[in-house]
Amino acid sequence: MRYFFFTVLLLLSVQLSAQHSSFMRSGKIVFERSVNKYTAVENFVRETSGLPANDIYNYMQAFRAGTSQFWTSYFELLFDSAHTLYQPQDPNLKYPDDFYVPVAYKNKVLNNIPSRESFMVRQVFDKTFYVRDTMRHIRWKLTEEIREIAGYQCRRANALIADSVYVIAWYADDIMTKGGPESFNGLPGMILGVAIPHEHITIFAQQVQEEAMTTLTLPEQTREDILTHATLLVQIKKMLAQFRLSYSWMNFFIAM
Repeated sequence: MRYFFFTVLLLLSVQLSAQHSSFMRSGKIVFERSVNKYTAVENFVRETSGLPANDIYNYMQAFRAGTSQFWTSYFELLFDSAHTLYQPQDPNLKYPDDFYVPVAYKNKVLNNIPSRESFMVRQVFDKTFYVRDTMRHIRWKLTEEIREIAGYQCRRANALIADSVYVIAWYADDIMTKGGPESFNGLPGMILGVAIPHEHITIFAQQVQEEAMTTLTLPEQTREDILTHATLLVQIKKMLAQFRLSYSWMNFFIAM
């Protein structure tokens, strides 16, 4: 009987040890970012061009006949217990020639989670902005829905950003760093999947690997032309006014 209880305790100890060792504290995640060009361009044309509905229909028929539906690109998220660094895998990443919405395609985001400080490199058309501010606070609503992403069981959470844009996220609490792609954060684990249905954008982890991280920094942090989020919005409004473009459409991409 004593041997039986000793065996049970030993097995429980091994299981608990294995569970504890499964928690990842640093590593690299490769994300695939997919944009539905058909719907993104149609939304952009409807909001910014002032074309009659029939002209928009004819325009989109021609657009769809001449290009593929999805624009796919890849980003990496490096993380340790206190920091996340999200950036394009290819530093020379370019947007497709047939896509008129070249925004947020080369974003970089470095977050210091304990201090809640964020440094961002924001790409808007052919101009780059550098921003230092507090990390964005997102009011998430957790659900019981579960799905597997990159081999991890992830729980779903929902939120609104930029006042009215609905976001769905899936996070894995096996990865303890409370970060995610772009500037998404604030869930009880690492965000491995994001879907923004209205903007037809998805960002999902394809690969997760555990590895030790050195200090996470960006060379752009030493620049002198660094803005706050509020001053960025002012500059964006001025820039869009020159091109007679809508700010409400752009506001979401700034919030990424």
